[in-house]
Amino acid sequence: MNNPPPQYGYQQQPYQPQPGYTQPPPQQPPQYTEPQYTPPQEQPPTEPPYTPGSEPVYYDEPGYTDVNVSFQGDAVTNLDIFFDQLDPYGTWYDDPTYGWVFVPNQQSYVPYSNGYWKYSDYGLLWVSNDPFGWATDHYGRWVYQNRWVWAPDLNWGPAWVNWRQGDGWVGWAPAGYEADPYVPEDNWRFVRAQDLFSVDVNRRYVSGNVKVYINGSVPVLRYHKWKKQQWVAGPSEDWFRRYNVYYKKDRVQPFEIGRFDRDQRREAEQRARERQKEFEERRRREQQVRRDLDERQRRQREEERRMAEEQRRIADQREKQEAERKRLEEQRRRMQEQEQRARDDRERQRVEEQRRKLAEQQAKLEAEQKRLAEERVRRQQEEQRRRDEEARRQKEQQDRARAEQQKRLEEQQRRDREEQAKRKADDDRRRAEDAKRLEEQRRRAEEDQRKRDEEARKKAEQDQRRQQEEQRRQDEQNRRKAEEDAKRAEQDRRRQEEQQRRQDEENRRKAEQDARRQQEEQRRADEQRQRQEEQNRQKAEQDARRQQEEQRRADEQRKRQEEQNRQKAEQDARRQQEEQRRADEQRKRQEEQNRQKAEQDARRQQEEQRRADEQRKRQEEQNRQKAEQDARRQQEDAKRADEQRKRQEEQNRQKAEQDARRQQDEQRRQEEANRKKAEADAKRAEEDASRKKPDADRRRDQQEKNNDRQDEKKG
Repeated sequence: MNNPPPQYGYQQQPYQPQPGYTQPPPQQPPQYTEPQYTPPQEQPPTEPPYTPGSEPVYYDEPGYTDVNVSFQGDAVTNLDIFFDQLDPYGTWYDDPTYGWVFVPNQQSYVPYSNGYWKYSDYGLLWVSNDPFGWATDHYGRWVYQNRWVWAPDLNWGPAWVNWRQGDGWVGWAPAGYEADPYVPEDNWRFVRAQDLFSVDVNRRYVSGNVKVYINGSVPVLRYHKWKKQQWVAGPSEDWFRRYNVYYKKDRVQPFEIGRFDRDQRREAEQRARERQKEFEERRRREQQVRRDLDERQRRQREEERRMAEEQRRIADQREKQEAERKRLEEQRRRMQEQEQRARDDRERQRVEEQRRKLAEQQAKLEAEQKRLAEERVRRQQEEQRRRDEEARRQKEQQDRARAEQQKRLEEQQRRDREEQAKRKADDDRRRAEDAKRLEEQRRRAEEDQRKRDEEARKKAEQDQRRQQEEQRRQDEQNRRKAEEDAKRAEQDRRRQEEQQRRQDEENRRKAEQDARRQQEEQRRADEQRQRQEEQNRQKAEQDARRQQEEQRRADEQRKRQEEQNRQKAEQDARRQQEEQRRADEQRKRQEEQNRQKAEQDARRQQEEQRRADEQRKRQEEQNRQKAEQDARRQQEDAKRADEQRKRQEEQNRQKAEQDARRQQDEQRRQEEANRKKAEADAKRAEEDASRKKPDADRRRDQQEKNNDRQDEKKG
């Protein structure tokens, strides 16, 4: 299996070699040595632990920003490239919810931990040091399924994470397919604001009490839009400036963001095409789950927009409260200035009264702010509790679904094993019976063949003995005949010799008697002898020819007998061959029948397995559809509950606003009445004072007169 092109994240600097990943297969380029992977070392924060205030501050304005960017390199357009190039670094399996997912070799792997951040035109960009990070950190989503698994898709982004920011701290975690996905607390990565763009940021992570940082921070809901694409932007430049974070937009290379140049893309697509048939089932599974994942992403975007609107509403409310606080502060400042300018007791009393009223208003405002803050904290706690409950519920549902799926899978596997064992036992029994039957047929065929061979051998021996006996009799007959012919020839020769002797004797006597007669006789004898010799010669020739003819006939008969024997032997051989051929054909037909039967059994088993698989798939599809229906029903119930809660909150808010307006109107009317009463009392006091002044003068004059009279009397 080939390795991914060496241009991606595992060539980046700096790199922390770490154990955990196995070596890729030996087909890698000879100049490249695969680095070992080690999880990043978590370091304690360099500042004292962060203690969140009672009211978190939303530093960044939430929303979506259209950007005009240019991309270097081409994005991945075929999932087969991921299937092919991530093989050396983990395993793929079919998840019931997300389809085919990638699991790294390291059990404790945490995404977006081994690398660093760059600031670019796209927003905050994660540059991974993982050998597979070029794919998993810029495409697809990481989801937590008792460990982190990666579900691939073709949507590119600089980093698919959720951001949180607090007072001088910032954190991130994998985004998943939900607006508020489940993430183990210790898998959040928090660092100081000034350390965000450090190349060794993985040595600066907060290592303890992460929950405090989560509760003391708020989500960052900023997104960039380009044409029909959108991705996570991260904290804004305003937040950077607020906390003195040095930033500048860096130029990025295609391999840092998971994109190909032309040659790399052609090579990757060629390798993916070579394994196209192997990944066909994965593509079909991807099409099945893609609709559900798209629906999850749609709900995620809607929830993000809702949260952005909620943040914007809270920010507006805070701005109004801040404006009211500034107004009251300005009024207090003016009151203080008026107090300094006061010259008499009445002015001081009026200022003191105004200060008291202002203090009461300030106390009411602080109480209202405290109530709103408590309400906000309560809402946040309720929201956090709801998120925790939702995460717990999702985790329980996932665990139950996984347990049910595992139980169904184990039950199906058990049934399959039992069925397979039963089929195997039946097959073994049938094969044993077939083997026994074949063995019996083979034994009978061998016995028949042995019998035929024995009969043929006996027959051949009998034929051979018969031929030998016939040949022996023929030879004996020929020998006796030859002996008889020889005897007859000897007898003829003897008779001829005897006759010749008698003739010679007679001739001698005749010669003695009559030379002429003797000569005549000799001549006649010679002629007779010549005739006799001629006859003997002819007879000998006839005998020889007869013997030759008889020998020829005997040879012909022997040849005919041999031919007959040969033909008979050939016929027997052909018959044996024919019988052997028929036996072989019968054996072949039997084997063919057995093979066809075995193929039929195999096809039947495959058909039964296919039907079982189809039944299991239909059952799984029904279970999935039921689970989706249950999930949709639960989501609809949750949505209706949220809508009802929102309506109730809206009614409560409207009622609270009406009560607040009514209290303000009542307070304004009370203040107006008090002011009018105070003015009337002051006016009456002045009138009384003006009326009482002449009486006082008269009393003083009368008193003076009385004093004068008393003085006169004393004098």
